[in-house]
Amino acid sequence: MTGRQDQERNGRPGRTAGKMEEHESGERLGAAFDELIGANPAFRKALVTAQRAARSDIAVLIIGESGTGKEILARAIHQTSGRRNKPLVDVNCAAIPDSLIESELFGYEKGAFTGARTEGSKGYFDEAHEGTILLDEIGDSSLSVQSKLLRVLESGSFKRVGGTKNIRVDVRIISSTNQDLAELIEQKKFREDLFFRLNAFTIHLPPLRERPEDIALLVDHFLKHHETAQKQKWRISADALGVLRSYHWPGNVRELKGVMSYAVNMTQSPVIDTGSLPNFIFSGTDRRPGPPAASRTSYNLAEAVRDVERRLIGEVLATAANKTEAIRLLGISRRTFYLKLKEYDLG
Repeated sequence: MTGRQDQERNGRPGRTAGKMEEHESGERLGAAFDELIGANPAFRKALVTAQRAARSDIAVLIIGESGTGKEILARAIHQTSGRRNKPLVDVNCAAIPDSLIESELFGYEKGAFTGARTEGSKGYFDEAHEGTILLDEIGDSSLSVQSKLLRVLESGSFKRVGGTKNIRVDVRIISSTNQDLAELIEQKKFREDLFFRLNAFTIHLPPLRERPEDIALLVDHFLKHHETAQKQKWRISADALGVLRSYHWPGNVRELKGVMSYAVNMTQSPVIDTGSLPNFIFSGTDRRPGPPAASRTSYNLAEAVRDVERRLIGEVLATAANKTEAIRLLGISRRTFYLKLKEYDLG
């Protein structure tokens, strides 16, 4: 998303470029937070907390369900910090196999193992020197990965695979998770000492179902984004907005963004009505305004399969303890799982 599209404290869109939003505490949010749309008090408090955390190099832990904007918030913290001109390196802790974690994090020397590049390779910590590392979904990492991370966080140095030299790095750590780390510690699935290293500053992002007042603001934001890209204006009907407010949003803001993209491409007029919304959005709603259900049904098999697949993956992500469990429940390979997350923007 580009441009400054946010809302003033009265809940109406209308901030203009060059301005900053003032929170009720009197603290203003900088431009780096413009992608985080909402007037909900708990959400706004999280943003102010994040801006305060950005002023130092203190470790930040962002907690929130998938799709709530953890990665966007991490980027805003980095861009507000004194390290803004240095790299922000995103490490998906759940996607790196244990067998590759050391070489991915710390790099390797030439000839370190079969298949290694002859010239060796730098790792994520090298790349992030003087910048920031985002340990994305740290709760999904294995105990082996946690142990290796703790070692470098405690010492500030590491050895590349196959190397003997200690390499010192200066990195700021931001981590994120959709899990209850305290519960994982009780289950012996997460190291308590690593937890204390990561949670010096903890920020909770509320799920979209707890921010119903923000749905209209987010819809307006996403429609303006499509207007800019497609040179056409849209608005949403009261009935369609009512349906969106009734939905439980297991995929949170990311899912709403996908629904609005679908609606913009399905509508035949400048007004997005209920008939332009995907069928799964009506699950659990008591009323279905607009055209009869039959007129909303898609007879395109590929489209129907995608709708079902996207909804199912979103619901599993919302209920599974972690992504490893989600992969098991879905019965697909890890590679297919991450390809589907990318395809459906479920991240």
